[in-house]
Amino acid sequence: MRVLKSTCFRVAAIAFLAFATAGHLPHRPRISTAISADEFVRAMAEQRNEVVDLYFAEKLNPNARAAQDRPLLLAAILQQDWATARRLLDAGACADLADESGLTPLMAAAMQGKIDMLRELVGDMTRIDIGDRSGRTALDYAIAAHQEDAFEFLLKFVPNLGERGPDFLARSIDANNAKITGLILNRLPLLPAWTPSTRRVLQDALSSGNADRVRLLLAKHAAPPTPEGKNVPLLAYAIASHDARLLTTLLACGADPNTLLPDKLDADFLALLPTKLGYYFDGDKGANVLMLASGVGEPAYVRALLDAGADKNRATKKYRMIPLYIAAQTGKWQCAQVLLGSGPSPEELRIEISLASQKVALIKDGVPIFSTTCSSGRPGFATHTGEFVITDKERNHRSTIYHVEMPYFMRLSCLDFGMHEGVVPNYPASHGCIRLPSDAARKLFAEIPVGTLVSVK
Repeated sequence: MRVLKSTCFRVAAIAFLAFATAGHLPHRPRISTAISADEFVRAMAEQRNEVVDLYFAEKLNPNARAAQDRPLLLAAILQQDWATARRLLDAGACADLADESGLTPLMAAAMQGKIDMLRELVGDMTRIDIGDRSGRTALDYAIAAHQEDAFEFLLKFVPNLGERGPDFLARSIDANNAKITGLILNRLPLLPAWTPSTRRVLQDALSSGNADRVRLLLAKHAAPPTPEGKNVPLLAYAIASHDARLLTTLLACGADPNTLLPDKLDADFLALLPTKLGYYFDGDKGANVLMLASGVGEPAYVRALLDAGADKNRATKKYRMIPLYIAAQTGKWQCAQVLLGSGPSPEELRIEISLASQKVALIKDGVPIFSTTCSSGRPGFATHTGEFVITDKERNHRSTIYHVEMPYFMRLSCLDFGMHEGVVPNYPASHGCIRLPSDAARKLFAEIPVGTLVSVK
């Protein structure tokens, strides 16, 4: 009993002395309060600021991870707790950390469109173009959330969109965001070929009449646009299908008026052409859209292409065909006149040749003003019939085939026959040309301009 009292006395005495001298003892460090990352995230959500403050006061890990491997900084931004996000950054939170899906704080801020937070995060990040597990970057998240300002801000830190450009473009189209689409187009590098997304934008721009966007798209591609899955350029399809609006739009927006046709033409494209015209392009290389317009017989298209800078003297590789040859030889005399740069309308002036009567008549303003006899091709050398134009004149011409003189030669439609001075019996006697008496040949040569229509019946 004495021992027990003595022990109790000593304990009480020690406690008393400790209490009495407490003010004179040095301060002992407190034991840290264990606040988990999940508790911190719940405290943010429930606005229990005392827990958040204690976490910082205890200098606990700013890079701790909560459920879904989510860093605290990412959790704060997703909850739009911007004050806590800044405190975490000040405490040393890493802006590069992502959760289990690859979502980063920058992506989350882009979704929210929080420019000031994006500015802070960009300064702390090593890369801003990193993607999540599905490959989406902060730019993609800004597009999906229609955060145009956030997208434009982030775009400043991407020096080159590179191969991702068309992907971003496709996402902006899917999001139906015209402003972001325009921002992407302006930053696209020169693309070697058209992609499904750039074709979609072009089609939309053409349908809506957005000429500026069409112009920009054409300038961003090294190759001319083609319909999806086709080889032939869209400009050629416009000509073959007689779509004047599409043709003029493309030319006005910078389409190359010397656009070439591919070696292999699409079957549906060939089906749009007159049968004879397809032969000129089959097996040859270097055919262009001016040749196509000339052969299709659209003088307004030929004129539009020439006005846009088409070169009428370019020839195909194998047969050395130029647009004039194709227009003349396919009977498209209106196009031939445009390419020649001269020629009266048939109502003003034309020549009519009758093989049956061996007569030549000059018609002016619908009235015959001159007539002469002629001699056309004899049996086995029949003169071509149809409508032709005088494509060139040569005062002293010598036939390279028959090695005879053909004075006052007027070639018809770039072919191997024409009108010229020669022997004129009262029957067909030539090798296919139209021989004229000397006086008549001189008169017509002097008075009839290149480009005049000649009808042979």
